[in-house]
Amino acid sequence: MSALDTSPLAAPQLTFQLPGRWLAVDPRAEDEASARIDEAVRELAGPADDAAIARRRLRGAFERATAAARDASARALFLCIEITPGLATPASLTVHAPEGMRMSPAIGTSADAVLGVLRESFEVLAVPGVETAKRLDGPRASMLRIDRQHEETVEEDDATAVATRLEAEYWFAVPGSKQVVLASFATPLGELRNAMLNLFDSIALAAAFGPEAP
Repeated sequence: MSALDTSPLAAPQLTFQLPGRWLAVDPRAEDEASARIDEAVRELAGPADDAAIARRRLRGAFERATAAARDASARALFLCIEITPGLATPASLTVHAPEGMRMSPAIGTSADAVLGVLRESFEVLAVPGVETAKRLDGPRASMLRIDRQHEETVEEDDATAVATRLEAEYWFAVPGSKQVVLASFATPLGELRNAMLNLFDSIALAAAFGPEAP
């Protein structure tokens, strides 16, 4: 992106208030992450034989989220178990500050300037989902959201199911800087796009930046 500066710079910590129950996963520790994924899948899908496809679908979604978090040197990865007691809600949240995603010195530090240039850059690069781009402003942070859906086929023991995965990216403008922080949500419940986006929006809009991360 022509409007980005690739100089490394630490960003303040972005914090979230996560409703319900979520598992914190360290994507760098592969064995531990695998065990946490198995724990989440068992709670969400159960051990019954007729839940095999559901377990495989969930495990695949969480493994992709963990691998993506590891590749991106993510600061945090959370797996959702339930939003309210008894309401299983498979979803993941990954938070990181992408390297090279700082605006050039010619760009101001206001959220309007940073997110405006970011959106223009996404349009020039034809980033998947850019047509869904939407500006959101919470009480403590401003962001640009884009989302995309992927059709997937899951097979298990001669049974086949087609599912839709939803990914929603929230690009936060770091206050007083030219930086952005990315919070990426994913869920295998893509058929419930509007409901899941409402949930993710509510979490993102309540987020806040804290002290500078070490």
